[in-house]
Formats: sequence, structure tokens, C-alpha cells
Amino acid sequence: MTTQQTVLIIDDDLSLQNLLEIALREAGYNVVLANDGEEGLEKLAAVKPSLVISDIMMPQLDGVETFHRMKDTLQTEGIPVFIMTALSRKPWFADLEAEGAVIIQKPFEIDQVINLARDLLS
Repeated sequence: MTTQQTVLIIDDDLSLQNLLEIALREAGYNVVLANDGEEGLEKLAAVKPSLVISDIMMPQLDGVETFHRMKDTLQTEGIPVFIMTALSRKPWFADLEAEGAVIIQKPFEIDQVINLARDLLS
């Protein structure tokens, strides 16, 4: 990797944030953290990440609404997004996927996240 790609992680679970941050940094990515959807939207505008990883269940602004608010920017800039969830498969997941989101079920193996990031960014 010649230029370091930036991954924006939006999640209110600080322990999961830290785990993802460490793993992604070790894999060679720059990592920017946001604790909720509002902060994620601010960081998206300021940082211009290469990839966005977001949780679904967060206080104030959940991951679904966050995704809908950032979707135009993501599509215009060609920024892939994957959404993490502990929810079992819901019918509306198909709508998110049709709009460009990749959904990953929790719990997941950290290698699965790294491989998915590499696939989306290659």
C-alpha cells in the first residue's frame, strides 16, 4: 500500500472500536473513530475516508439513519460501507444492501473484517 487508506469506524461500543482500530492499524490502515452517527457524519465530511464501518444499534442516530444521511456522499465519492449488526437477518437488510451497504453479522472473526476491508478497498 503506497498511500495509507483511512477507515472511519462509527460505533458506540468502545471496546469493539478499540479492537477494530488495533486490527485495522496492524493491517496498515489509518483509523478514525466516531462514537455515534452524528459524529460519524462530521468525520465523514472532514476526513474523506476510503471505507466506512458502522454499527446499526446506536443511541440518538442509529446506523440505518446514519447510512441514509451519508449514502449520497458515499456513492459520489465511491466509498464502500459495511454495517455491523447483532440483529438477526431482517427483511429491510436487503434494502440497505441494494443501496450499497455490506452487512456483517456480530459476532464476527476479526480476520473476516480485515479481509472484507481489503476486498472492498482493492
